[in-house]
Amino acid sequence: MAFSDIRDGNPLKEALSAGGTAVGMFLRMPGMEPAELCGHAGCDFVLIDMEHSTITWEQAGGMILAAEWAGAVPVLRVSNPARDLITRALDVGAHGIMVAQVESAEEARGIVAATRYGPGGTRGTAGSRRSGYGLKIPLGEFTEAADRATFVGVQLESVRAVRNAPAIAAVPGVDCVMAGLSDLTVDLGVAGEWDHPSVTAAAMEIEAACRDHGAAFGVPAPDVGFAAAYLALGARFIAGGDVGVFGRALRSFVEGVRASGG
Repeated sequence: MAFSDIRDGNPLKEALSAGGTAVGMFLRMPGMEPAELCGHAGCDFVLIDMEHSTITWEQAGGMILAAEWAGAVPVLRVSNPARDLITRALDVGAHGIMVAQVESAEEARGIVAATRYGPGGTRGTAGSRRSGYGLKIPLGEFTEAADRATFVGVQLESVRAVRNAPAIAAVPGVDCVMAGLSDLTVDLGVAGEWDHPSVTAAAMEIEAACRDHGAAFGVPAPDVGFAAAYLALGARFIAGGDVGVFGRALRSFVEGVRASGG
């Protein structure tokens, strides 16, 4: 396995910046194999979920390496905009972050700053994995490359966040604004109804903000039909979920076997 040199850029960030579309997978199942499999299956990225899973930091590091090996960009989702979580996510080797529960432009600016080294940012300096622990890339070259190549995504998951979507999407350095549809359904009083008109309307407010300010609009997608509908509505960052995909495929397999006489 060759060293993933950050000076070569970030294909996920570059594709979205050029107006392209990226398809990937939330990973809640710990282990290197799911991340590797996603890459071999053609995912552009994997979103290693440190918010709603049992994945440890040590496991996340291995999953990052497995995704790199298989050709998927590893992004790590943290549960809130805390600087220490962002620092750790990047130092363990993630090529980018997705931050949950972002509600204001002030929080978004803090997130971007936490992914940037000084003097323009607040990221602490260490010989991290992406620099080869200081053995592969000189510090000056690494900090400059990391500032250019780190992907920054934020999730808007409340009515307040949706109201602030234009200001959040306008923050320099935010590459993707993702609608957190599950939490939005709860905050809107229609828990679990992803297709409810009020949820779609909220998502479209986020999409409009992204379109106005050059950020990619993202959504989670439980199935191909839902993804296709949102692609038609302007989504460019689509993330399925390993638990849902595996669960549905497994149930279909079991039911199919039983229906055939098993």
